[in-house]
Amino acid sequence: MRSDIGLPDTYYAETQYPRDVVDRMVSGYFWGRGPGYAKLAPLLGTDTRDDSVSWLRAAGGTVSTPEDLTRWVRAIYTGPMLAPRQRAELMSLVSTKTGRPIAKTSLGDPRGFGLGVAQETASLTGTTWFYEGDSLGYRMVYVYYPPQDAVIAFALNSMPGAENKTDQLAKTIYKTLQAAGRL
Repeated sequence: MRSDIGLPDTYYAETQYPRDVVDRMVSGYFWGRGPGYAKLAPLLGTDTRDDSVSWLRAAGGTVSTPEDLTRWVRAIYTGPMLAPRQRAELMSLVSTKTGRPIAKTSLGDPRGFGLGVAQETASLTGTTWFYEGDSLGYRMVYVYYPPQDAVIAFALNSMPGAENKTDQLAKTIYKTLQAAGRL
């Protein structure tokens, strides 16, 4: 990762992570259930920390902390990671409601997906950028609030399923910070 944006706890390895990286990771437990997870049933409730994430490659093979993730998010939306043309491509949206390109989400068409990023417009938060990445036993979520240049990032165990309430958690964190005068 680029050291000039300060990501001291972010790692990527094509195969197994070195022991010194794995030893600093929290345990991640797989709880995926349902028909799509039937073949993974032997993993239920097991700690996946020592498992290789090489099969994920760029789709989730990065190990990081929520603090580093906030730095990365600012770097891709406003900082030095992308040239203006690349940033525009990243943020070009397709409506999840209509499947058509849109310039921006709105209350009437509230969600759009770009190149690995998503945008949402809600009455509580306004227009935000977000993403939720998951792997066997881990989930990282960020929400970027452009008007405040604020990023909320958090990590959870398990995989999303019917119980996935990360959107509610992010909005609760937002309301808490807003009530405390931090946003």
